[in-house]
Amino acid sequence: MIDVENLVFDTVYNGVQNVRQDVAVTQGFIEKNATFPCVVVRETNNVPVDDTNTDPCAENYTRLTYQIEFYSDKQGTARSELRTLLNLVDGIMQGMKFRRTYMSEPFNMNRSIYRQYTRYTVIVAKGVETVSGEGQQQTTTTTFQLYRR
Repeated sequence: MIDVENLVFDTVYNGVQNVRQDVAVTQGFIEKNATFPCVVVRETNNVPVDDTNTDPCAENYTRLTYQIEFYSDKQGTARSELRTLLNLVDGIMQGMKFRRTYMSEPFNMNRSIYRQYTRYTVIVAKGVETVSGEGQQQTTTTTFQLYRR
């Protein structure tokens, strides 16, 4: 499986924190005692692009889908706050060549919390490993290529 989940999360986390240190960025679901505003980054789909496999088990490319959820409890300005966060994260995701495929403002049962979410897709090539250094100072780096489709 081609796995870039930590790379995507770290990029979104660092990008948001560079602009807004007051925003909680997480990979998990929101708990009752969540900190707001909050951005949740979740990989919802990781499917091989079958016609690029060199044999049935050799995955060369995969199509990823990420859902990013935005939460705020600011009375009166929650929608504006989330649109600002959404635009920030949208720029980060598009910078990684993700394409936004969906955006929604769903009804939330808890009316004191405002929520929006977006979905993004990208195709990722199998990572290329490079080794540098010698002996115990040797490090292996994996580079992934992301393609907008």
